[in-house]
Amino acid sequence: MKKELYEKEIKTAFQYAKKFFDYADILYEKVEKTEAKTIGSQTYITPLSVKARVQMRFLKDGKKVSLKVGDMDQDALCEAVERAKGLWRIAKRPKTAVKLASIPNPRRNEYVIKPRLDLANADPKKVIDAVLKAVQRIARGFERKHASCGVKINPEIWFYAQNEEKIIADTRGIRKRQKMPRTFLQVHTKLRDGKGKTTQTRVRVADIKGLEALLVRTKRGYKFNPKAEFEVKSWMKKAVCLLDGISLSAGDVSRMDHLILDFNTLGVFIHEALGHNFEADGVKSGVSGVADAEGKPRGVVAASSVDIIDGPLIKYAGGKPDMRAGFGTELIDDEGVEVQPKILAKAGKVAEFIHNRETAGYFNKKPNGGAFSQLGDPQVCRMSNTYMLPRDKSIIRKSLKDLIKDVSYGAILEGTLGGAVSKDGMSSSIQIGYLVENGKITKTLNPANFSGKSMYALRYIDACAGEIRIDDVGFCGKEAQHRPVGDGGPLWTRLKTNEYIQLAVQGGRDV
Repeated sequence: MKKELYEKEIKTAFQYAKKFFDYADILYEKVEKTEAKTIGSQTYITPLSVKARVQMRFLKDGKKVSLKVGDMDQDALCEAVERAKGLWRIAKRPKTAVKLASIPNPRRNEYVIKPRLDLANADPKKVIDAVLKAVQRIARGFERKHASCGVKINPEIWFYAQNEEKIIADTRGIRKRQKMPRTFLQVHTKLRDGKGKTTQTRVRVADIKGLEALLVRTKRGYKFNPKAEFEVKSWMKKAVCLLDGISLSAGDVSRMDHLILDFNTLGVFIHEALGHNFEADGVKSGVSGVADAEGKPRGVVAASSVDIIDGPLIKYAGGKPDMRAGFGTELIDDEGVEVQPKILAKAGKVAEFIHNRETAGYFNKKPNGGAFSQLGDPQVCRMSNTYMLPRDKSIIRKSLKDLIKDVSYGAILEGTLGGAVSKDGMSSSIQIGYLVENGKITKTLNPANFSGKSMYALRYIDACAGEIRIDDVGFCGKEAQHRPVGDGGPLWTRLKTNEYIQLAVQGGRDV
């Protein structure tokens, strides 16, 4: 790390803190962002915004105090130390003394993901204009193609590109810095045909890359890259297909023998129904469904043929992580710990938790890079990319066609609009489905609600097909903090229907 980068301010604050506290650390976060949103007929553009915050943490005699500080200013940092002393004096002593596990690999101090198309070198107005025009061009193309049906499309767009920087330092000599980009696009397609029927779909394309996540350069500026073009077109096409969507009765659904979930639907289920239960601060406080407050696992959460992973992408059991894949991926967490893949469930059984340094110290484990903050908030245990990985080759099929050939009556569920957690499970809104009869796709299904019980639903996985994808992207909330995450699994995963999962297809034209 460059010694001049806030080193004077950090050193002065730590010298002051060490006169009273046993330990102190600093997290500095900065985000430079370009953003555009369209809502209805209005477009809201922010060419550039810059936000920066500091989180300071202090320990003495087993008690911890944390403070948010406005900026990396020497006087502000020293004032925070003084406030922390007062808060420490009135803080109650915890039943168990707070201790922080050591940071592995303390000597490495620079972590960088370099963008190929850097936002810092681009005209933000040209970038935003290229994104908005590309989406509108695709929408107008579908309107022309389906003019005989009177199709009109109103896409609502949310785009941002940002460069992120964070610095972690402590009184034991740790100095770490990470710099990386993150780019995001959401297109919410709202469609109406000539008869007044409406449909909608949503697609998100994002990555820990620069503008190249969405765009390529042209002589005149920028245009969508092939992936962004494909994804936006694909989900606009699905909005058109939903015009012919049908409903199914509860009786129809009860006859199904299998459901096939795309990586998006599977990933949201894993994130919402299981993921939070593996965050070690929740385990410690006794609110986890997968372990007791002492960290003792409560058993099986998925089929023995699969693993549940959190962290960077692993394409096969035992494989090396790809530290450049996954919207939730970072190289180090917000305590300076290098991010590692965490095997939450191995062969379906609870195996590991997502730790920050405090929970790792409490459970006598090594920290695994699971501590994250949002601009000056405390570092809590958070998911990054949570996904399923087949560990038994016997469940892997070559294609979706092979996966459905043995299905007598079932459904393919594709895409979600997010999930909601209940006491013992979760539910999610499915964007589109397909009826499978005697091994073949026969009809398009209306949007649906899919729900399942956390500890049981994934025990009925019996096959999967396609590459492992974790590029279903979203934003996870916890303790008023939000952070980017990814989730997923095999492109397609087959579940035997069972008493722990339910499906309700929205009303519409009956079969």
